[in-house]
Amino acid sequence: MSHISGKKIAKSHSTVIKAAEPVIRAALKLEEVSKIITGEIATIRNGTERIKFTGIPAGLKIMVRGVNARQQLFIYTSQPDSTQKKLEQVWQKKICFKKNL
Repeated sequence: MSHISGKKIAKSHSTVIKAAEPVIRAALKLEEVSKIITGEIATIRNGTERIKFTGIPAGLKIMVRGVNARQQLFIYTSQPDSTQKKLEQVWQKKICFKKNL
């Protein structure tokens, strides 16, 4: 787990699980993203990494499941569909990279 900071990150909870790092770092670079809120980290049983996007009025709610932890993210964006596609591409690159190791 690491800490990510920046003007778009909510200050109250900046610890992120390893699986969520590439998604958050990519979201920080997107001009249409105005704010990122990282939720609590929950320990869960070992399993496959995956990501789930849900639309909310202000943008996107994202559930990131790592190997043994999950974390909810809220991405405030003016273009939720475009943002989701870009973040899904980042996730796919991450998964493909891990398979090639």
